[in-house]
Amino acid sequence: MKKSNIFVYIELSKFTQNLTTNLSLCKEHLKAQASYFQVIPSRYFSAQLNSEWESICQAVSRKGPRLNEKGQIVGNAAVNTIDQMTSMECLAVANRIFMLHDKVKKEFAQ
Repeated sequence: MKKSNIFVYIELSKFTQNLTTNLSLCKEHLKAQASYFQVIPSRYFSAQLNSEWESICQAVSRKGPRLNEKGQIVGNAAVNTIDQMTSMECLAVANRIFMLHDKVKKEFAQ
């Protein structure tokens, strides 16, 4: 079995260190770290895990970028989508990230 790239493990570790499952803080923590959704490419995950990361990224970018009245991008898709999510939806995304991190960690423990 091919493991995920060490870069994935390191970056997901940093991401989860600054993520919370506190319902009232989860949204703000996700928005503050939204760049991780663009920084970590799915191809660096093992074949077993890359579709899970792609699914998480798709869930947090489904609303597209925020545009101003002139049609210019003023906010990236992840921040815009997370901003429009409920606290419960943000909590679900955070839990998925924590579970994915655990799976990547297990790959390196083998």
